[in-house]
Amino acid sequence: MFDSLDIMRMAQAFAAHAATRQQAVSQNVANADTPGYRSRDAIPFTEYWRASQERVLARGDILRADEQPATVAPDGNTVSVEFEMMRAVEARQQHEMALGIYAMSRDLLRASLGK
Repeated sequence: MFDSLDIMRMAQAFAAHAATRQQAVSQNVANADTPGYRSRDAIPFTEYWRASQERVLARGDILRADEQPATVAPDGNTVSVEFEMMRAVEARQQHEMALGIYAMSRDLLRASLGK
C-alpha cells in the first residue's frame, strides 16, 4: 500500500541516497592515506531519482570520482578529511530529512484514515 504513494517512494530513495553518500564518505576516510586514491561522492539526488524512476540505475553509476577535489596530495590522493566530515554532516541531514518526510506522511495518512 505504501509503495504506491509517491511521497513514500521519494522518501525511501532520499534515505537510500543518503546512505550511499555516507558509504562513500567512509570509504574516502578509510583510504585517506592510500597513494593515488581519488575521493568519491554519490551523484546528485535529482539524477539518482530520475534514474531510479526509469529503472536504469546500476551500482557503478551511483558513485563517481570527484571532478574537482578539495585537495591533491603529492602522492595523488585527493581525500580531504575535513571536507569528508562536511559531507558526512550533509548526508546525516539528508537522512534526517527523509525520516521527517516519512513521519509527516505517516501522520497525514493516519489523520486521513481517522486514527
